[in-house]
Amino acid sequence: MNQSLADFFQKKKQQAGDSVGIDWNDRRDKYLKAVDDLYHQIVAILDEPIRQNTASLERRSKELSENYIGTYKADDMILLIGNEQVRFSPRGRNIVGASGRVDVIGERGKPEVLIVQPDGRWGFVQTRQPTLQVVPFDESTLTEVLKRVMKE
Repeated sequence: MNQSLADFFQKKKQQAGDSVGIDWNDRRDKYLKAVDDLYHQIVAILDEPIRQNTASLERRSKELSENYIGTYKADDMILLIGNEQVRFSPRGRNIVGASGRVDVIGERGKPEVLIVQPDGRWGFVQTRQPTLQVVPFDESTLTEVLKRVMKE
């Protein structure tokens, strides 16, 4: 092995020894808490339609598997409206430019993407190119997304 490569490896070993490392369990747990917080926000927004029996919500457990984190359980949240359903489906914690992702999937098939930003707020991805643009998650953006993912 040439000296340059050996020096590079030695430097990397020293850097790793100096750092604490990433707590992947903590990252997973924070992501699952953020998903649960998102679901509570959705329940609050949909409180009136749920009380009027024009919509209902249920959760279904599933397994996610990610590099470094491993396999863990997360809940899909299913919104039932009439004879349609919209699924809020966690996709994972390890997302470039975000701290986690949940897809919103309706009968039209093309999912809308919710990401949890590093500051903990959720937002819908509006565009990815040329730069990432995210609009905050709230009642009005949820309404627009539901209209886009459901049949007319």
